[in-house]
Amino acid sequence: MFEFQKLCNAVEKLTVTERAALMADKAAAVVGGLRALDMNGTDPVETLAAFILGSVIADGSISDKDLLNVYPALTEALGEACDIAGIDKKLKVSKDVQKLVKSYTAELLAVLGAADEQLAGDIVMLCLLVTSVDGKVSLKEQRYIKQLCAG
Repeated sequence: MFEFQKLCNAVEKLTVTERAALMADKAAAVVGGLRALDMNGTDPVETLAAFILGSVIADGSISDKDLLNVYPALTEALGEACDIAGIDKKLKVSKDVQKLVKSYTAELLAVLGAADEQLAGDIVMLCLLVTSVDGKVSLKEQRYIKQLCAG
C-alpha cells in the first residue's frame, strides 16, 4: 500500500496545527467512505473508533492519561455519533481485553476488505494521526496499526 515507516515518521513531524487540519480532512473522507459501505450488522465508524482505542492499549492496558490524550482527537475525528465512552467502558471492564481488541481488529479488516485502496490508506493515516496526538507513534502502536496494511 505504501511505505509504512516513512508515513509514521512524517506523521510524527507534523505540527499540532498541521495534524489537526489533516485529521479533519481524513476524518471527513473516512467517515463518508465508511458510511457508504453499508456493512450489514457492523457499524464501520464504531469499529474504527474501537480499533484506534485498541492501538492505545496495544501494550495491554489503557491509562486515564492515554484516554485523555486520544479522546478529544477521536471525538473530533469521528464525531459524536460514535460512542467512544461506551467502547472505553467495554475495554476497561473486560477481563480479556486482548481478545476484545482482536475482535475489533478482525471487524476492521473485514471493513477494509470492502473498501477501496484510497479509503484503506485514509483509514491507516487517520489511525496514525489520532495515535500521534502526543507527537509520537510508539513501536507497539505501529505494530498494531500495521496490521491494516497486511490485511
